[in-house]
This record gives sequence, C-alpha cells and structure tokens, in this order.
Amino acid sequence: MPRRSTELLQEFIIIVIGVFVALAAQSWWSEREDRRIEREIREDMVAEFEANIRILEADLAANEVARPRMAILEGLSNEALMALTDEQMTGIAYPSIDWAGFDPAMGTVQALVESGNLAVVSDREMRLGLARWTGLLENNRRFNLQAVQVGQREVVPSLARAAADGRWSAGERRELQIQLSQFMGLFDTTVNNQRQLLATAQDILVFLQESE
Repeated sequence: MPRRSTELLQEFIIIVIGVFVALAAQSWWSEREDRRIEREIREDMVAEFEANIRILEADLAANEVARPRMAILEGLSNEALMALTDEQMTGIAYPSIDWAGFDPAMGTVQALVESGNLAVVSDREMRLGLARWTGLLENNRRFNLQAVQVGQREVVPSLARAAADGRWSAGERRELQIQLSQFMGLFDTTVNNQRQLLATAQDILVFLQESE
C-alpha cells in the first residue's frame, strides 16, 4: 500500500476513534447529569410528599368530624323530619359546616409531569406511581369544584332563605334534606379520593426512602 494511502487510513482511523470517544464521553456525561438531576428531584419529592401526607391526614381528620353533622338528615323519614324543631333545623345550618378539600403542596412533581420530563425518573415503578398521583390530583380538583358549586349554588341559598325568619316549612325541610343528600354524595367521593391520594403518597414516599 502506498505510503500516502497508509497515512490517510491512519488519519481516518484516528478520526473515527475520536468521534466514538467523543460520543461515548457525551453519553456518559449526559447519563451522569440525568442521574444528578434525578437525585435532586428525589430529594425534593421526599419533602413534598411528606408535606402532602401531613395535609391529607389533617384534611381527612377534619372531614371525619364534619360528616356526622352533614348526614344528620340522611335517612330520616318524613315524619321524623317534620318532628324536628325549628331550632334544631337552624342548628344544622348554622354555624356553617366546614369541610376540607385537599390543597396540595405543589412543586417538583407537578412541574416534572407538566414539563413532559417524567422520563428523567429512571425507575418504571416510580414513574407509574407519579402518574397515578397526578391523575388522582386532577380528580381531586374536579371533585372539590363540584362540591363547592353545589354548596354555593344550592345548599347555601336554601339555608339563607329558610333561616331568615328562623322558621322551617315542610318544603324547606325536604329541600334541605335532598340537597344535603346530594352534597354528601360529592363529599364522600371527595373523601375517598383523598384516601387514595394518601395511600399513593405513602407508597411513593416509602419507595423514595428505600431507594436512597
């Protein structure tokens, strides 16, 4: 082989090797950066899920206290409903019944999902857990909105009309019973969603802590 051809072949081999080395170095660096980002995300998620677990536990405890008062007319016969005094009916309505709609501590997880970068989390089980959490959060927002709308558009105006004079007619009693029953359906759905969120958050937190 002529000397020039040999030199060109050597140069070509050196260039090819250089390209492969550069690509390997770039891949290694990219993988290293992805794992660094994932470690930082996991640290942030631990704090975020710990906060959400505390919020959910407090919300569920508050809703457990609130439910009996909301359900006080549930299942009452017409005779039993009419037998309640006006004072008892007003006592159901006032002071207003407080219930807790979960307002999550937002941050890392939501930003990760909304940015479309969930793939940066290398573990498949972890990605599935985060996807489930995000879906439950979306349901939570929808259930909360529906419950608030029913309360503000139907229950509150009825209470205000009936309690204005402190006297409850038969129609007003039945109306409140029906509306509270409808609200209870949404309330129970919301609370069930909160329980699922809590269980999912606890599972994710355990996974994060065990994989550190």
